[in-house]
Amino acid sequence: MKKEDIRIVARVTQKEKDRINSIAERCGLSTTEYIRQRALGFEPRSVPPGALFVFCEKLDALVEPPFCAEVNAAALALLKDISGTLIAPRKENMRKWQPQDSGPSKDG
Repeated sequence: MKKEDIRIVARVTQKEKDRINSIAERCGLSTTEYIRQRALGFEPRSVPPGALFVFCEKLDALVEPPFCAEVNAAALALLKDISGTLIAPRKENMRKWQPQDSGPSKDG
């Protein structure tokens, strides 16, 4: 372990551990990396099926000449959207934690 590495320990049930491991595996990540990304507000994506990559390669081939610039721009924009939506991890829209009011209620 590196000097600057710090371990965080969390207790979970066996069922929760199995589920976390399963999801991490589907995302192509180690359990540690999956938990790290989730804790830092990222939502890792599961690894897309090979058919998606074949589709993207075929769409990419369409941007080769003799197609017009408009078709090329539309195809490239579609590839970017596909990549951003299905492949790249995204930052979750996480609400900031706020402490709850404590003590007696104002009404009583």
